[in-house]
Amino acid sequence: MSKRKQGELESAIMGCLWDRPAGLSSQQILALLGDDELAITTVLTVLSRLSDKGLVTKEQDSGRKLLFVATKTREAHTASLLLDAVQQSNNPALVFSHFASSLSADQLQKLKASLDQ
Repeated sequence: MSKRKQGELESAIMGCLWDRPAGLSSQQILALLGDDELAITTVLTVLSRLSDKGLVTKEQDSGRKLLFVATKTREAHTASLLLDAVQQSNNPALVFSHFASSLSADQLQKLKASLDQ
């Protein structure tokens, strides 16, 4: 197993949860990650941190099994990150300008369409 960058495992686990909104057990997440060297305790530690951050909730499944569920969709989470970034700027208009200039024509068209709704 190569050394992961900080937050990489959190992102991978969130990706698993976003792909399966009904929730997953820690064992299912471990299997989906497909890393034979990754321990279940590591996955549980990351899930605990994600829970502390309000990104994941724990729900009781049948028996003693816990299911972990993302509290927001991938899109809602990404929007929150974008909003946080914009709020840190003294010039939000310039942030939006830089953001829009880096979008593809298709992405820009979709953004305009969503703003018109």
